Amino acid sequence: MGSPVSFSSLARDLEKDPGTIKRWLDLSESLYVIFRVTPYHNNIARAILKEPKYYFYDIALVENEGARFENLVACALLKELHRLEDLEGYKTVLHYLRTKDENELDFLVIVEKKPKSILEVKLSLDSPSSSFKNFSLYFPNIPRIQLVANLVRDKEFDW
Repeated sequence: MGSPVSFSSLARDLEKDPGTIKRWLDLSESLYVIFRVTPYHNNIARAILKEPKYYFYDIALVENEGARFENLVACALLKELHRLEDLEGYKTVLHYLRTKDENELDFLVIVEKKPKSILEVKLSLDSPSSSFKNFSLYFPNIPRIQLVANLVRDKEFDW
């Protein structure tokens, strides 16, 4: 979870046909077990060919702590985007960003076909992700947010 999913790679690992794997994932989406986050690309045909990420609606199903935190953030973002759609009528999409040289940011929030924010999720690393610099060229005037679960900062007290 939280990593791009290759149907053919999963098919090899599970010794099944890639079409079967895709049907299993589609069924899991239909049953609200998982949801898909697709890569952002201006060319829709190219984006469709790229590998999606999948997240669980129930984060208790995710064992790795870092992946669980990213999954939690994905659920919270999806919930807020659904609220914007249902109550305010906005068209929203949740994507992730990835380049050919594998620079990646976890989430790109799109509202009314306009990028609104970029988010990177980390378990404990509190230095800004270098990927922000790579994508700031393409998204210069939107907020860049890094969420850190276990943020440790030195505290100084003047007694």
